[in-house]
Amino acid sequence: MAAGYLGSAGRRRRVRVEAAQQPEARAVTEAWAPKWQKLLKGVGEAPSDFTEFDRTVRSMLNRISTENACRLLPLEPSMRGGSVLTAGGDCPRWWATRFAGLMLSSYLQVIHTNRFARGLAVRSADNVLPEYLDAVAPLLAQSPRLVTALMAWFARQLDWHDLCWPTTRLLLLAAREERDRDTLPTYSLGRLPAEVLRGRILTFLRPPPLPAVARPSCFGSGQTTSERLVISGEDDKEAKSKEEKKDVVAVLVHLIMFSPATIWPKLSAFGFSLVEAFLDNLESYQEVQVQIYLAASVLAAIAQRMEAKANNSNDEELRRHCVEDLGPLSRLVSLLRDVTEARRRSSTLKPFVDCRTQVAVEHVRRVQESFQRQLDGHSPIPIAVV
Repeated sequence: MAAGYLGSAGRRRRVRVEAAQQPEARAVTEAWAPKWQKLLKGVGEAPSDFTEFDRTVRSMLNRISTENACRLLPLEPSMRGGSVLTAGGDCPRWWATRFAGLMLSSYLQVIHTNRFARGLAVRSADNVLPEYLDAVAPLLAQSPRLVTALMAWFARQLDWHDLCWPTTRLLLLAAREERDRDTLPTYSLGRLPAEVLRGRILTFLRPPPLPAVARPSCFGSGQTTSERLVISGEDDKEAKSKEEKKDVVAVLVHLIMFSPATIWPKLSAFGFSLVEAFLDNLESYQEVQVQIYLAASVLAAIAQRMEAKANNSNDEELRRHCVEDLGPLSRLVSLLRDVTEARRRSSTLKPFVDCRTQVAVEHVRRVQESFQRQLDGHSPIPIAVV
């Protein structure tokens, strides 16, 4: 799925079943294991030149399908450098970061070449992104570090680190408190040990960081437009327009809708935290309309995925989803409704953003009713109805 060739990938993919069954195709795919292992030059160390790594990943993304994914993907930990880590290791951080960045750039190119996919995350002949996500799902299910790296790329593209900076700064200042802890008020963060503030609380509140290999200077020439947008990060804010952020959220929405169930807890937690960061920092952010649009889009996708879960879960799973997912979802959609209602009264809410907000509220209402209907006749669980 190399960027630049994605426009024709959808048409070519319709005949991939026949191609995958040919002996020639199987012979080609059997050569991928040595290719992945060849990229691991040192013992978990990042190479000085990523040209070969990038070329291999782009080539794999250009060829992958649901039929050949198990042969092309580096599912064995040894193909990702997992053998040099602890028992049950995954892959080095540089490997996950680089791979996730190339994945995101490729999926952004799908959105760029198909505007239908931005507005509607559904399976259709006009939208090939769900099929790409189905193909890479086995690797996402086996590599938590790759999922974390993908979340870190999303956080960078959506400026989440900037949104979290006030809270981050407060915790860092509290961790450097020099006064005697016993003399501080009981509600003071400075009473907590510095290692707890920096190591546990701060790690939980802020988005995952990206290592040094994500710097633009680490990416060579020959990048596509979507790759330049992904790696630009903090060094090129002008390149990230409002429309480009909507494209990034469109990819995230597709990931929420079509990701494997094993990564749902991490993905839903990321989505909830992202929405809360969007809605809690509207006054200090210039692109208020964009923030509301992004929050509504993510909430609508989470609600749609949860509605599907409600219809295929037993009572124990329903109760767990109510606590872990439905509670935060109901609270955040209430916050979204309050935010948009205030701007609706002041006539500062754009009609398109207002429509997206109403869609999110409606989806959450439906998922609440679906959960309540499934639990009808059993011990009730309190659900804050929108």
